[in-house]
Amino acid sequence: MAKFIQALFDLKLVSQASLNQMKTVRDGDGMGMEPFTFAGKTLYGHTGGSGSSGAWLAYDPEEKLALAYTTNAKIYAVGEIVTGVFDIYWNRPFQIPALNAFEVSPEVLDRYLGVYTIAGTPARMTVTRDGGTLYIQAGPAPGRGVALEATAEDKFKLDPGAVFEFDVAKGQLTIKRANGERVFTKEK
Repeated sequence: MAKFIQALFDLKLVSQASLNQMKTVRDGDGMGMEPFTFAGKTLYGHTGGSGSSGAWLAYDPEEKLALAYTTNAKIYAVGEIVTGVFDIYWNRPFQIPALNAFEVSPEVLDRYLGVYTIAGTPARMTVTRDGGTLYIQAGPAPGRGVALEATAEDKFKLDPGAVFEFDVAKGQLTIKRANGERVFTKEK
């Protein structure tokens, strides 16, 4: 990705007119890439991802600096990682984040294992455990799913912005996101 964006700005892949068009923003959307500002500098690139993966491609044409970052099964926000890299590169203050994990015993985690559904919908979540880590898998797809990070004995998160709360007494899993929450019931 870094070599690609460098070649793009070196005009090895497109003309200057095409590059200028790619940098154009209309109605809040870029035409191939988006500009963003960091530390008073305008960079160009694109970001993407899902709940468990993420990517960030950025280029500073003044310094000819390219940064490419990808991750899978993320437990820390991609934007925070990229910001930290730029802070370090430009000798700005940076504090290494505390990545202290909240430990939940396997016996407690075992109470959350199972399949959770929403009646009358195809929504389905499967919760499994490997050691001291819970995993959640949407739908019927095979596989282990993505790791959840414990923030309390019955609360877990998946960056960016998804919180999972278990209520063993009610047999429920509530998934909270910025756009609302969904309550799943554990199958018996």
